[in-house]
Amino acid sequence: MRKMDVPRARLRRLAFVAPILLFTALFTLDCRTGSRPASRAGGAGQVSAADAAAASDQAPILILLSFDGFRWDYDAKVPTPNLHRVIARGVRAERLIPSFPSKTFPNHYTIITGLYPEHHGIVSNSMWDPQMQASFSMSNRAAVADRRWWAGEPLWVTAERQGRITGIMFWPGSEAAIENVRPHYWKPYAPPLPSDDERVDQLLAWLDLPVAERPSLLTSYFSDADDAGHDFGPDSEQVRAAVAQIDREIGRLMAGLEARGLADRVNLVMTADHGMAGTSPDRTIVLSDYLDLQSVRITDINPTLGLVPNSVSVDDVLKTLASAHPHLHVYRREDTPARWHYRDNPRIPPIVGVADEGWVIVKDRAIDPDAKHKPGVGGTHGYDPLAHSMHGLFVAAGPAFRHGVVVAPFENIHIYDALAAALHLTPAPNDGDPAVAATLLAGTPAPAPTMGGARR
Repeated sequence: MRKMDVPRARLRRLAFVAPILLFTALFTLDCRTGSRPASRAGGAGQVSAADAAAASDQAPILILLSFDGFRWDYDAKVPTPNLHRVIARGVRAERLIPSFPSKTFPNHYTIITGLYPEHHGIVSNSMWDPQMQASFSMSNRAAVADRRWWAGEPLWVTAERQGRITGIMFWPGSEAAIENVRPHYWKPYAPPLPSDDERVDQLLAWLDLPVAERPSLLTSYFSDADDAGHDFGPDSEQVRAAVAQIDREIGRLMAGLEARGLADRVNLVMTADHGMAGTSPDRTIVLSDYLDLQSVRITDINPTLGLVPNSVSVDDVLKTLASAHPHLHVYRREDTPARWHYRDNPRIPPIVGVADEGWVIVKDRAIDPDAKHKPGVGGTHGYDPLAHSMHGLFVAAGPAFRHGVVVAPFENIHIYDALAAALHLTPAPNDGDPAVAATLLAGTPAPAPTMGGARR
């Protein structure tokens, strides 16, 4: 795929990043851990072990946790004392608004790059690239590890290029050598997967490394809430149990940081990629009832729909589906709602559809016995980001963030700038607005958040 052109909003960023540029430049020169292969971190000069250790010991530390499918209101469903301890000493968003489509891979990669999916190229969990003539899905291990699918600059690349060490566990994109750079430490998302306890233990083990080898950016991923929400619905007892389990892991991590004397030094950010809406088998749209499935390539389905006509025209498909079902809305790619920022990428199919909140789309009436989640049973996500059920959790606490503050809902494109600032890194070009990131940060002006980013 062609390299995305993401212009810097130079003037808008200058006031935000100028105070940290000098520190970043000096720190970058001092915190390399010796000669590194150019294929991983672009090469580096030699420094003494003592200098590297001293620089690493003073580097900001940030732990970014993803709680997949953790809806913004889940902590009200069950006691979450550990989460609320973090909230009390940090900043929380009323709701975090995902990018379209409100699915796992696009939004994880948006959070870590600050780019809308149309700009970073991961336009859905499943997609077709007409230039590569190849398909992508979350379960396709070869595609997930192929750097050609991943545009933009994820935060671990930003950090590694500026001399930091990163430890990335299970974040989408981390298995590919994006721009020929890999995290210093990373784990493939392949069975057997470690338990939640083991994931927390891995974060703490990375922090136990000698300071010259210790990451300053660490991430991990927990799927408990998403799995329970899909299988049983967002209002289920199973979701409440999953939220309680996540809260226990937050407590284990905090106890580990306290035991290491790092509790007041580490910046801890907890976020979700999307929320969850309840579904029902009687709210199902069967595509084959209206369309000959052999006439199109289905690149995405449920509750978003991606269609590439192969024996009919785009106009024919749109005409067929325009009035097919009152809870299905279809668009020509260039006519999708502007607020979705979902037009400017060849991987976005010529025809894009989305079901109304709570409705699901299936190809036909056959039931796939191997499907991980049964359509119409439990819950799902992927709907229009305007739906509050799609909104997720965002909490940040630590020396870089404001204390005891709740901010208005904001889009997840703005997180990257805040993370970069917390780590004293110069951010890569992105779609976020530094003014929104500033509402999260300590010692910065806090203008009212705005919808959308620097690129509109």
